[in-house]
Amino acid sequence: MKHSHCLFYLIIFISLQSCEFNQSVNKDLTTGAYSRGNGIGVGGVSMEINGNPENRNEFISGETVNFFFNGVEGLTSENGKTFPGISMWILKNEDDTLLAKHDLLADLVDGTDLYPLVLTSSFRTGLFEVGVDHKISILLWDKKGEGTFSYEMPFTVVENDLLNIENNGFEYSEIYLWNETMKIQQFGNEIDINNEYKLILNELDGFEILNEVIKPVLSVELFDNRDSLIISNPNVLKEFETTGVNPDDIKERMALTLSFTDGEVNNPCKLKVKLKDNNSSKELEISAQLNLN
Repeated sequence: MKHSHCLFYLIIFISLQSCEFNQSVNKDLTTGAYSRGNGIGVGGVSMEINGNPENRNEFISGETVNFFFNGVEGLTSENGKTFPGISMWILKNEDDTLLAKHDLLADLVDGTDLYPLVLTSSFRTGLFEVGVDHKISILLWDKKGEGTFSYEMPFTVVENDLLNIENNGFEYSEIYLWNETMKIQQFGNEIDINNEYKLILNELDGFEILNEVIKPVLSVELFDNRDSLIISNPNVLKEFETTGVNPDDIKERMALTLSFTDGEVNNPCKLKVKLKDNNSSKELEISAQLNLN
């Protein structure tokens, strides 16, 4: 009988140990990120900001943040494939939902045989209000089982101070400098003259509409440190000066292309872009100090 009791206790012990598989709680003291595994285990969570490995929770407006859940294990396997799910929510002040992605892998209907498995989630910080408390919550789950892995991190967004914007009457969601060659947003003032750039104005509104058209004027100037003129155009939209523009054509996005030629430049240079409404007194001025290299 002693032997039987020992075997009975051993079976209970093994069963309890198996229930603890992939049960984990972790907290990152640097970012305040918190994760909990319940049946799904993750070898590690890493972050990239604008494609570079980093670990912070204060983001510049417009940055792209990617989360990588590396070495995902514990998913139910069917015919050598697993069926993961991943959802993402972003809250403002704990209770106001700003973004909800309920199944980022909805198209993965046939599962995956990748091993080790890495799941990713990303968002752009330009969509969120500056100086407000936010929290991102990400859930990994098993579409063929009960396992889950949850991750959450508080974060704040600060202004991209590259551009100085003075606005009188217009509305917009974002204004930023985009490196068209590298396909990334520009944050620092070091400009590669071999690249093409675009000044982007998103969801621009507020023009006075007369006879179903608007009449925007967009001027651009770039001076070097000795006031030598490098770029000058009094109205990039001159072809529409008489006929005007359908407001829907620029409401979603207006873009000004900036390209440079080789030559001696005395840095820093000053960029000045002005948008005016010829049907009203509304103005928007954008300026920046740039180093052309």
